[in-house]
Amino acid sequence: MIKKTTMLILILALPLLFISAGGAREAAPPAPELEITGEKYVPDQQVTLEYWHSYTGIREELFKTFVEEFEQENPMIKINLTYGGSLHLMRDKLVTAIAGGAGPDIAEIDSFWTPIFAEADSLVNLAPFIDAYGYDQADLFQASFDSTQYKGNTYSIPFNLSNIVLYWNKEKFAEAGLDPDVPPKDWDEFIEFGKKLTLDRTGNGVTDQWGLAMPIRADFGAVWYWLAFFWQQEGELFNPQLTEATFNSPAGVAATQLWQDLVWEHGILSLDVGFADFPVGNAAMGLSSTTSYGSFKNALGADNVGVSPPPKGKTIASVSGGGNLAILEGAKDYLAAWEFLNFLGSSDVHVRWCLTTGAMPYRPSVMDIPEYQEFYQADPYLEIMLSGLEHTIVRPNIAQYSDASRIIAEAVEESVFERRDPETLLDRAKREVDRLF
Repeated sequence: MIKKTTMLILILALPLLFISAGGAREAAPPAPELEITGEKYVPDQQVTLEYWHSYTGIREELFKTFVEEFEQENPMIKINLTYGGSLHLMRDKLVTAIAGGAGPDIAEIDSFWTPIFAEADSLVNLAPFIDAYGYDQADLFQASFDSTQYKGNTYSIPFNLSNIVLYWNKEKFAEAGLDPDVPPKDWDEFIEFGKKLTLDRTGNGVTDQWGLAMPIRADFGAVWYWLAFFWQQEGELFNPQLTEATFNSPAGVAATQLWQDLVWEHGILSLDVGFADFPVGNAAMGLSSTTSYGSFKNALGADNVGVSPPPKGKTIASVSGGGNLAILEGAKDYLAAWEFLNFLGSSDVHVRWCLTTGAMPYRPSVMDIPEYQEFYQADPYLEIMLSGLEHTIVRPNIAQYSDASRIIAEAVEESVFERRDPETLLDRAKREVDRLF
């Protein structure tokens, strides 16, 4: 994997990690005889497009506002929003729906899904739209641009850029005798702080407050978080030729053993704790996406939430994430769908999304907009989140990664929940992943 020393080096210099077999596809219009003029499109009859997403809370409310604004500007195009569950669950739903000819017209896709759906010919090649409508791909950070590509074509546009950070509740730190402005700097302090913050207030043997909350179930995106710990041990998922898994290394064992120990030996992480426990005050620290920042501040108070990079292992590391927008093959109206994507890809929409959710800008130009500059300068944690990108690693942009990540996640979950030997389970997972290549 590629680790960079500054945010701009990370974002502007990340190389593409394409599979070599098959070569580049021929760029082709997304549908036979479709005329793409670059002019604003107005359907002859009203069309309703189905859009699947994973947004909840303030992100869902803001996105509904975007839809309302779009429909006011484009009265002949309606957008029907459908919540597809977490991205892990929605991927399965999309696969099933597409196979049955019942997929949506547009979908939010995880930033590493582009290869798997493009390889299956399920996504529309957006290159003709981008060329005709002047969508500015040059004003994209390289990490976001790379996530839209497969074999030389563009199959999605970025909408969200994020990474993993550590949040902490300052009031609970103070109550535990910890400095409310100083987070744990490494794994040892992470455990030490977690023990001080895990409480059984009534003395009845039942924990009332956990030191830490984060997803540890495979079907709730746990592998994204595990990767941060894995890369903190300087691990590599695959060999340089992308032909063999290497995650069953000492780095993989160490990351998995730490997770197991957080539950069973140190007692600071519950098997039942998830995303929801930090913002409601049931956990004092939480690992989550930068896009959770807005909702966490709303829930706990803007002055009560601290933000830092994840605690250091051998090195500091985080994981890039985010969601892209894609048009699916067989959409009712490709031009209408592009009108919606083009609207969502505007700088105006993007800066509002960043200001409200805490998402990282995927367009360099957004960082120069006065409204964002004012927001950035008023909140010191935004600088911390942005500077954390220098330690952020991008997941490989290959078709095999999605299934590989699930196999890894299931092995890690089994190790944590059943307290089984990490090395044995990761060795088994390696054999399964190697068959994907």
